[in-house]
Amino acid sequence: MRFERTIAVLVLATGLIYGGIATAADPAVPTEPPPRAPGDPDGPRLPPGLKQPVGTNPWTQVALKPEHAILAGLAGKFTTKVHVYSGPFPRILDTEGTAEGKLIMGGAFVQLTQAEKRMKQSFEAMTIHGYDEATRRFTASSVDNASSVIVNLVGTYDAEKKQIVMSGRFSDPKVGFLTIIRTVTTFVDANTWTYDEFVSHKAGDPETRVVTITFTRS
Repeated sequence: MRFERTIAVLVLATGLIYGGIATAADPAVPTEPPPRAPGDPDGPRLPPGLKQPVGTNPWTQVALKPEHAILAGLAGKFTTKVHVYSGPFPRILDTEGTAEGKLIMGGAFVQLTQAEKRMKQSFEAMTIHGYDEATRRFTASSVDNASSVIVNLVGTYDAEKKQIVMSGRFSDPKVGFLTIIRTVTTFVDANTWTYDEFVSHKAGDPETRVVTITFTRS
């Protein structure tokens, strides 16, 4: 009985000793209070590196950048000349249509809608164009009435060529495999711009030109 009690006391003492050592050596245990909000010594404590409490940043409208002025060239009412390149399905290769670009959200985005005949049927499309300050990339999200896919694109602006070149990937529900898309928007002059679309189905494979659209301000 004495022997068992002696063992129990030794185990308890060992646990206390090693537990204290582990706590003292654990870098996760804070040695000083975390910082408080800047300029507010009595404010809530914050984790290291956090400048302000979550939810306290004031709301402000987005400040427009020079890149948004480039996108503004897509705004207005346009007539369109559409050339669809040859393919396996019956189609009208050259048609005309209309388009309208609207500045939205204070000019931070452009909503472009267009309508025309394509594949001998009525075709409608809408694209939201923007510029992402965090990634410093132009962005676009596009839908049309020929597919259930939302196509997301990112790209850059070539000032020398006056082109926005973007790319994206999506799964085409009609063919059932990956489609890689590249678009080139070229600002010809103050009243004219063009849109060219290319696709491939594997990285590094040759691209196929799908359509060229010329937008002329009406």
